[in-house]
Amino acid sequence: MACSNSDDASESETDNNNETEETSNSESEEPSDNIVALIEQLTFEAEVVQGKDGIMAEFSITNDAEEPVILGFNSSLKYDVIVENQDGEEVYKYSEGQAFTQQLTMEELEPGEKLEANETVNEELPPGDYNVTMTFLVTSINDQPFESKPFEISKQTTIGQGGETSSGSEEAEELDEELETSQGDNEEAFRDLTLEGENGSYTVSGEVNAIDGQFFYMVEDGHNLLIEEEAVQVEDPGAEWSSFKTEVTIPEEDLPNRGALIMTMFNKDEEGQPTQMNFVPLDNFDAQ
Repeated sequence: MACSNSDDASESETDNNNETEETSNSESEEPSDNIVALIEQLTFEAEVVQGKDGIMAEFSITNDAEEPVILGFNSSLKYDVIVENQDGEEVYKYSEGQAFTQQLTMEELEPGEKLEANETVNEELPPGDYNVTMTFLVTSINDQPFESKPFEISKQTTIGQGGETSSGSEEAEELDEELETSQGDNEEAFRDLTLEGENGSYTVSGEVNAIDGQFFYMVEDGHNLLIEEEAVQVEDPGAEWSSFKTEVTIPEEDLPNRGALIMTMFNKDEEGQPTQMNFVPLDNFDAQ
């Protein structure tokens, strides 16, 4: 009997150890939703075109992952569009004067599915250059919160005579040429980006269609600007697409306890204003 009890106890202990090991393995194998990885698998695209009815802002988020993702919003307002004139004055804001329910809202995107937004600004705006900022107000992905704005981009457009053209007129032809130039300037300036590193030390490389042989970047965590604007000289200033490799270092004491670390890369236009902005999520920090 003593031997039998010993064997039973041994078997029971072995079973318990196996269960503990299986549970531990199961927990360790459970995928952790890293917010940086989640952001990287979502493609954000935007463009601004000018039609007969006014400025049209068209932007979207596409789920390029193999699994569904759930986008969280703090209210029923899922996106916003802001138009500023060349003096930086706000002349239009989609959300202004509208009422939205203040409750959490979710959007689930299946693999390959797209969340789209289309807004037409039909305000009577005087001729000139305008900056259109389009933002999806996403505050969480798969219940992982963040406070930065990786789904925001600004594009420039030019309005001619009251933003309208008459087909076949000389004014229309001139405006078409201006629009082609403006839209060409708004093309994406960065491609084939790769990111390496962690815990405040990162290497970002890729190709850039730089202006005057350089581009600019800064780093923030949604609350604080950790690296102020810095210029990066490209390897081949004369090439349309030139390779670059940038080392980004942030002291450990400046790293956030929680939230995403975002690097914003951009060119500058003739007036020194940021254009062709590109957002790179460097890292994610979760408070323990």
